This record gives sequence, C-alpha cells and structure tokens, in this order.
Amino acid sequence: MKIVEVAYDREKEWNAFVRENYPPVGAFMQAWQWGEFQKMLGRRIGRYFVIDGNVPVAAFTLVHYLLPFGFSYGYIPRGPVISGNVTEEEIVKTLQAIKKWALGAFPHFVFMRLEPPLLMSVSVPQQTGFHFPSYYIQPRHNIAIPLYNRTEEEILKIFHPSTRSNIGRAEKRGVTATMKTEITGDDYMKFKDMIKETIRRNRGKNAYPDDFYMRSLLRIIPSAARIRDPNVLTLGVFCGYQNHILAAIHVVLFFGSTATYLYGASFSEYLNSKVVTFLHWNAMRAAKERGMRYYDIGGIDERRWPSLTNFKKQFRGEEFSYIGNIDIPLRSSLYRAYNVLRKLRR
Repeated sequence: MKIVEVAYDREKEWNAFVRENYPPVGAFMQAWQWGEFQKMLGRRIGRYFVIDGNVPVAAFTLVHYLLPFGFSYGYIPRGPVISGNVTEEEIVKTLQAIKKWALGAFPHFVFMRLEPPLLMSVSVPQQTGFHFPSYYIQPRHNIAIPLYNRTEEEILKIFHPSTRSNIGRAEKRGVTATMKTEITGDDYMKFKDMIKETIRRNRGKNAYPDDFYMRSLLRIIPSAARIRDPNVLTLGVFCGYQNHILAAIHVVLFFGSTATYLYGASFSEYLNSKVVTFLHWNAMRAAKERGMRYYDIGGIDERRWPSLTNFKKQFRGEEFSYIGNIDIPLRSSLYRAYNVLRKLRR
C-alpha cells in the first residue's frame, strides 16, 4: 500500500469516493468542501488516498493542530473513509499503512488521531501500536431517521406519538418554516441571541463554536437552496416562525445520502409552539424531497446529554455506534505528557 496526496483538481473524484464508501453518519467531515472550511479557519490540511495496486482503498483529510514548543498532532475527523469492499483484515492493514507513513512524513507530530467510521463490531487489535483513549471527539453514538422507501406519512408513524402530536400542535399555533437562500445580517444577530438563551437554558453548557467559526461556516459552504448536487457539501439555514416572528434557526448540511443537523437555537418564549420539532420535521422533508436516505439528528449520550438524548430518541431513528478514536503515538513520551496535561486541564 502507498499513500499519495490528492491534487487540487480532483474534487469530484474525492467526493465521489467519500459518498460511495461512507455510512450514513458523519460523511460531511471528509467532504472536499469541509476541508476548504478547515483552511478558512487557519488550519493546515492535506488530502490523501491510500492506494493498493492502482485502486484507492481509503481516503482521509488530515487536519494539523498546533501544540506547544513547535509540535503538533494530526486529526482525521470521521476518517479514514475505507472502501466498503475490503475485509476486516484489510481494514487493519490500511490503518497500519497510515501509521507507518505518518512516522516518516510528520516528524513534528506527537501523535495521529484517527476516527474511522467503523461500527463497534469491527475489531482493531490494540497490540499493533494503536491506542484507544477513553474519551472521544465526535459522538460515538448517533441517531439517523431513515427516509428511504417511505412516504411522509410513513415516516411520521415512526415517531413517538408525542412527537407527531407536537408537529401538529406547531401548525395549529401558527408555526411555519423555510430554508433560506442565505442568512441575513439581522437573522444572524438574532441567531446569536438565540444561542445565548439556549446556553442559559442548558445551565451554562456551551456546545456552540465561536463567532468566527460560525461566520466562516456560513460563508464557505455553498447554499443548499441554490445547489442540489449530492456530490457537493451544501448548507441549509432553516428558519422557524411563529405568527411570522422568527423563533428558531437550524443549520443543516447536505451531502451524499444524508442530511445532517449541525446546530440549532431558539428563543425561549416560543418553545411551547414546538417550533424546534417542527424545524426538524421540515428539514427531513427537504432531505427526502432531494432523494436522501437519512436525516442525521446528531449524537446521543444518556450520561452527558440526558434531556437532549431523550428528545432525539423520540424520533425513533436508527442508532449507529462507532469504535471512537484511535490514536497513533509517534513520540511516546510526549504523547503521555499530552494526556496527563489534558486530564489536568479538564
């Protein structure tokens, strides 16, 4: 196996490989446009194919993160994407090839962090130089609502009765929703106010990125209202209104066969209108209308996010559980020091 960097003119080939070989959850993090977004945030990235013979068997976007004293580490979010035609033995062989390559390619790396979208049933032996941290970056458990081979009425029947009732209640209370071509300056300022209120409702727990991140995301990822190509990562801004007053906003990504709910916030005074549930339903309808198979409603964790997890489970989607982070220590002593300092900071 060899690892080759991907030239800038291979965007279509790259996205096609990711789309064809990715499970429903998390594919957007390996889409070409997400790499461009990482660069806009000031991060160095590289895109690589793992080649076996003359055939790509895996692909990954590597993001560089700085550490003190001139060191750094590499992170492959929800990757590498590994061909669905390979065996479990070949998966381990691919990960070992990445490890061997990283040792020579990045002398300043303390470690590499992989996050392959492999189900927990896949076995990666720990004695091969891989380390499995107890924590994880992206959620290990996600819920995605299946949209394929079902009418809208059949999808609604999957939901918990109270969720179906809340969608009907929202309509009776004057709630409407639309996907905007672009978010206006006024809408964005209201979205920021919604985020502040949502954080207060969550007792100060902030799951949102900073303002630069959010503005960059909205600027670099093309509008889903303008582009309907499933081979291009696009972003939809769904606005919910109660009696024509903006009440909630959801940010949803579209790529391949999945629409992914990314961020959402709402004004507290409109929560009884069930606008949040209604926005999810309208995003699902938009995804289905585009021929997508899943609506990924995001991560669940009953210990860390009990109320949010309960809300998401009311949609009764399919649950996907992944193996989590796989670290490759490249400088063992510095890697141990990194983990000690991480624990102290937390």
